[in-house]
Amino acid sequence: MSLDPDEYRRLGAVELGSLVDQGEVTAEEVWEAATAVHEATHPTINAVVEWYGDPLPAGPGPLTGVPFLRKDYGSTEAGRLVEMGSRLTEGVVAETTSRLIERVRASGARVVGRSAVPEMIMHGTTESRVNGATRNPHDPEWSAGGSSGGAAAAVAAGVLPVAHASDCAGSIRIPAAACGLVGLKPGRGVIPWETGGWGGIATEFVLGRTVADVSFVLGLLTSPPVGGRRAGPRPMSRIALDTSHWAGAAPDPAVVAATERAARALASAGHPVEAVDRIIDPEPIDAAWDALFGRWVAHDVATWSARTGRPADTEHLEPATLAQVEAVRRLTVDDITVAQERAGGAVFDLARRLEPFDALMTPTLGRVRIPLGEVGGEVTDLDEYQRVNGEIFCYSFAAHVAGWPAISVPAGTVGGHPVGVQLMARPGGERRLLAMA
Repeated sequence: MSLDPDEYRRLGAVELGSLVDQGEVTAEEVWEAATAVHEATHPTINAVVEWYGDPLPAGPGPLTGVPFLRKDYGSTEAGRLVEMGSRLTEGVVAETTSRLIERVRASGARVVGRSAVPEMIMHGTTESRVNGATRNPHDPEWSAGGSSGGAAAAVAAGVLPVAHASDCAGSIRIPAAACGLVGLKPGRGVIPWETGGWGGIATEFVLGRTVADVSFVLGLLTSPPVGGRRAGPRPMSRIALDTSHWAGAAPDPAVVAATERAARALASAGHPVEAVDRIIDPEPIDAAWDALFGRWVAHDVATWSARTGRPADTEHLEPATLAQVEAVRRLTVDDITVAQERAGGAVFDLARRLEPFDALMTPTLGRVRIPLGEVGGEVTDLDEYQRVNGEIFCYSFAAHVAGWPAISVPAGTVGGHPVGVQLMARPGGERRLLAMA
């Protein structure tokens, strides 16, 4: 039987793999349905920078024939482009296939293209001079988030059920919240990343529409693989609820209300929930973050400038990237050391304050929507850029500094636009988070 594109859009990854395994549809029919949805949605959302006309054949496995987009940064496929949303890296072809992509292929899933990213994955929105703006399928006047915005927009539009993503400053959770998806950032070292994931502050995984799919893929990609599993029953979790705005701005009442509704849902399921006020002191984390994050952006720029022979200048880089590189040049070794010391102290303090609890619940975003044009690479006023970033993305950084797992879960809509809530747990808490999700 052929697979109707509208029917295809309703199916999850596990369901699609099962249909192919049972012979009800072929992997080629699944790919044709995915291609039809991509072609129908791309003019509006601009989520995909390359849709392969020649994807590798699907192999055997639990996700045989399931389409999968690779984020255009990080894990690579030998012989395929990896351009990172930048003119500096246009035309770069990967020499090796990463372990994550090898495991995706071993599951039977089929990599069918590359998803859009902002330049050097710097931003919480997916906009670049090279590829334009990726728009939110629920509300195209607004951003799909970033930096995994292309992946999120494609999954939310039904192009495919799960897609490769990475998270260094919220880049899985931010677009998950913006697009109404499930976005898990696993803890440090849970998913293999050959280059070390920006010194351990970044991790790769996927975005998906359902907890079941995200849970299953976690089992396939963990290091070492433990076999795909659904989220199983867990003991009741003690949850700290914090709806204060961690950057000190006025909380958004709609975001707070959505988070409190989600907390009541968990409480009604038997999880004890206790409201707390500013359980974390964000100041040392924010002060450390610019050094911890910015140096890796500068490292990428220097690495790819050397490899391509292209200068790191206004012809090849966007204003915000150049400004970030210049700021890093002013850092000293002592600045980096102090940043790491402050980050370590902040993590210790967070762990101490969370000692009575199993998880922390917050909003995922400080605001309902992410505007286009205000937190992307064309911004030249970095003070305003950082203010808007702090207002929208204030809850993202702590999990990276700590190396803890965190997840964004859909929590309804406001004016038709999705809202997400975040749950964070100590190392090893991925399954607990999925059970609560």
